[in-house]
Amino acid sequence: MKYFVLLFLFIATTISAQQHIVKGHVVESITQKPLQSVTVLELKSNKWTITDENGYFEIKLNDIKEFSLNFRLLGKQEKSIVYTKEQVAKSIIVELENDDLRLKEIIVSARKGKNFSEIIMGREAINQVQAFSLSDVLEQLPGQATTNFDMNEFKTIAFRTVKPSLIGNTAYGNKSFGTAIVVDGIPISNNENMQSYGGNYGEPFSPNTLGFGDSSANDFNGYFSNANYGADLRQISTGNIEKIEVVQGIPSAKYGDLTSGLIKIEQKAGQSPFRVYASLRDGTSEYGFSKGFKISDKFGFLNAAVNYTKSNSEPRVSYTKYDRVNTNLMWSWANKNIRNSFSVDYGFNNDNVNYEAEGTDDKIVKNKKTDLSISNRFKLNFSESFFDNLDVNFNFSHGKQNTFESKVVNVGGTIVGTSTTEGVYTGTYTLPSYTTVKAVEGIPISSFLSADLYKSYATGSWMHNMSYGTAIRMSDNKGRGRLGSPETMNSAFTNTNGGSGQAFRPYNYADNILAEYQFSLYAEDNIVKNWDRSALNIDAGLRYDNQYGYSFLAPRINASYAQDNFKIRGGFGLTSKAPSLNQVYTGPRYYDAVLGDYRLPGYYNLGIVQTFIDYSNNENLKPSKSLRSEIGFDYKLPFATVNITGFYNNLYDGITSQSLPTTRQVADLKINYNGNQTPTYDITGYSPFYYLQTQLVNKYLSKDRGIEFFMNFDKTFIKNISFDLNGSYIETTNRNDIDRYYRSTNVNTVEKYGLYKPYDEYYKSFSLAGNLSYHLPKIGMVIAIRSEHFIVNNNNYSNDNQLYAYLDQNLNKILIPAEDQNNKVLYGHILKTPSVYDKELQKVYHNFNLRVSKDFLNGFRFSFYANNFLDLKQTEIALVNGTYVQRIKPDMVQLSFGTKIEYQF
Repeated sequence: MKYFVLLFLFIATTISAQQHIVKGHVVESITQKPLQSVTVLELKSNKWTITDENGYFEIKLNDIKEFSLNFRLLGKQEKSIVYTKEQVAKSIIVELENDDLRLKEIIVSARKGKNFSEIIMGREAINQVQAFSLSDVLEQLPGQATTNFDMNEFKTIAFRTVKPSLIGNTAYGNKSFGTAIVVDGIPISNNENMQSYGGNYGEPFSPNTLGFGDSSANDFNGYFSNANYGADLRQISTGNIEKIEVVQGIPSAKYGDLTSGLIKIEQKAGQSPFRVYASLRDGTSEYGFSKGFKISDKFGFLNAAVNYTKSNSEPRVSYTKYDRVNTNLMWSWANKNIRNSFSVDYGFNNDNVNYEAEGTDDKIVKNKKTDLSISNRFKLNFSESFFDNLDVNFNFSHGKQNTFESKVVNVGGTIVGTSTTEGVYTGTYTLPSYTTVKAVEGIPISSFLSADLYKSYATGSWMHNMSYGTAIRMSDNKGRGRLGSPETMNSAFTNTNGGSGQAFRPYNYADNILAEYQFSLYAEDNIVKNWDRSALNIDAGLRYDNQYGYSFLAPRINASYAQDNFKIRGGFGLTSKAPSLNQVYTGPRYYDAVLGDYRLPGYYNLGIVQTFIDYSNNENLKPSKSLRSEIGFDYKLPFATVNITGFYNNLYDGITSQSLPTTRQVADLKINYNGNQTPTYDITGYSPFYYLQTQLVNKYLSKDRGIEFFMNFDKTFIKNISFDLNGSYIETTNRNDIDRYYRSTNVNTVEKYGLYKPYDEYYKSFSLAGNLSYHLPKIGMVIAIRSEHFIVNNNNYSNDNQLYAYLDQNLNKILIPAEDQNNKVLYGHILKTPSVYDKELQKVYHNFNLRVSKDFLNGFRFSFYANNFLDLKQTEIALVNGTYVQRIKPDMVQLSFGTKIEYQF
């Protein structure tokens, strides 16, 4: 122990001796006036300081050959500069420009970051599209695509995977649920969302049909909440976003509860002018206000932002509406050793579908959600300590969700089970015409607390930037849950012919849901070694997660080696995502079997029901996991930079639904008739009844592999014109690794269910996107065209796997000899008709979007947007109602226009 203490003191002494102070002065580029409160950050070590009232700063850095300083101030263009040790021997001078269209150079597209494969999107990249939400911005990334504008749908995203044509896909659901969003160090969680009318007894990632449903307006079947997916990207306004970083590869060990990717968002903080804006597009309008007030040098800044959005998916009618209100109040202050920001966010989202004026069933569907979030972010510079910095982040979120649906049902007079205990009893008849009403009230609650320590030191010429951290997350739901009465719910029935479905009963979340916790620890070392013409950079970390009681170790590493204009990089890591509360807690499952229906008009109605109850929460559901790897290279040409990344991701232990054949004893009845009097009945015995119960399990597999690339042209032969190109080729293989059951068509046979093995689904996609911009800094104007080119989009599978076993009357599994597996004489009653699906993109198609923006010296900015401004109409041959017809591709972006007006003063 004595030697360990001596070694520790020796290292600490060596470290302190290897540091020196860098001094500098930050000024405004045109007026040369000093800039106060500029954040100065050394990117590798995370050491920071701020400029004083005269624009001066001092920062203590390690004695290394090269380091990067980042300078940031709200309203100014962020600047990152690489310095050598010799350059900072004297005080350095840094000039910051106003962040507007009069900059010498602007970047209007997503760019690959400088370290590994992260993608950076600044303000102009966000403005490249008329973004009403985060979803619109992320459509610019490789592998994504611009979609027809619609704020009346739940929006999710998954990275580096082929997006299926139907979103009700287990692989896509697992991945979109595993996309993490972190705002200023605070994760946004959808784990607590339980807005579901029934427990998870089917496909866990089957989305609620949105918009106008699959066939007609009167067939609407949705309620907008989609509990098991990730956060709804519609709810995140871009008005107060300063910067977005997307990690599609291997995230730092600091970040957890994810499998698909990481989105890091930085919001505006600091002094800024009044800014008001209005944005109009199709049936959507957005209005916003923001201002950064300086309170004083001692008490810092107060930032306020308000955003209101109103959308109607079809302006000619008023069926579907969406309203969103986002407000943010942030108080931030700093000195040379402490930075702190305290923020309060309030959001309101309201989806509303109303067919009272058009539909015969007067259907109304609503989903309201309010969120209150309180956060604090604390950063401390240690002046004399073994550690350099401490970050502490805290958040508490409280929401209220109300999901509601009602419609008139004219086919009444059906029998409904109402019992909350098992047994045989007299059911209730619905009225011939009545209004069915069902509702869910959720009160999601979450909290997050993290602490991170940073330390930089040198061992010879090797630089180490260590970070250590811990975090705890809590998820709970205190709502009243599923509300209503069985008599008006159109309950699903289990009948004696083998059909099954859950019947409705109220279920209180507050009484039945237990708070779930996640605890994590991590340690990471960023290692840097510089030579004269080359550099090695390694991020190696280990993360420990305990998610709902399940422990998981996740090693992660990113590395790059650069020499002259060439860099090779690679990464490997493991990640995990905890299940949602809605996936774990299904509540009791009620099955109502109608045993008899006896009616004598004018005298009696007798409906006899037997109720079964399955108590089957998915308590053994584990986190899903993803093994992620990539390799790539960057090359700096005289006229452009090329970035190519190959990746392979393996999702395993994914969440899916598994059928469990079950048998229960159904009562045999003897009916005792008594003239016009209501009959009585006696139970004479019981007969076996077979049905499929379901539960959620960790048996889904999905593999993604592919290549993505960026090519950014620094100079073109025409002045002020820049061009960027990106694209991706992806192959996805999905496998629901569970047996499939096929019920016998003959109830009198020994074979009750045929068993079929799992099968693979294959997807391929290849797409390119280009950004061409013409920038005139003298007049503050930019004209940008974004093009998208879809070359491959294929999906095929064959589920004609041979019958390999059956379940007998005791539900024992009996293997079938290979020579008999297709014997129609023996097993025709459990043989399924095979199906093959093979869909390929018939024609390459394209999309071109236009943006024109102009800054005026009086503070106005005007932007005009046009999607598919060439009005291209790609057609395809499709099978519609049994007939092949030529039609415009449904996913072809339609011609649409928008405009945005901003004013700063």
